[in-house]
Amino acid sequence: MSNPSVKIQGAIGTLAPSGRFTAESHTGFKEAAYPLVENPAITTICIDLAAVSYMDSSSLGSLLLLREKANAKGKKITLRNPNPTLMPILKMIKFDKLFETSNS
Repeated sequence: MSNPSVKIQGAIGTLAPSGRFTAESHTGFKEAAYPLVENPAITTICIDLAAVSYMDSSSLGSLLLLREKANAKGKKITLRNPNPTLMPILKMIKFDKLFETSNS
């Protein structure tokens, strides 16, 4: 995965990783995500998973770390467009309970 694209619309910052989201992706993901956490104008950070083909446990840990940092700043994290391969995994590990998920 290359660094995720970042888009800001109003109070929503969207990160769009693509390809394989693995341990090697952690630094790029963090470098893209943490400025959104620190941006006072952002209230919601949306992770668009539409182009993610694979996630390993390290990437799931990255999402949990981001959630922890965002919650400390009063921000919400949402997961959008998980593909049919990822959604069962996210449900199995109860990420659908930790993160708001949607297909839109």
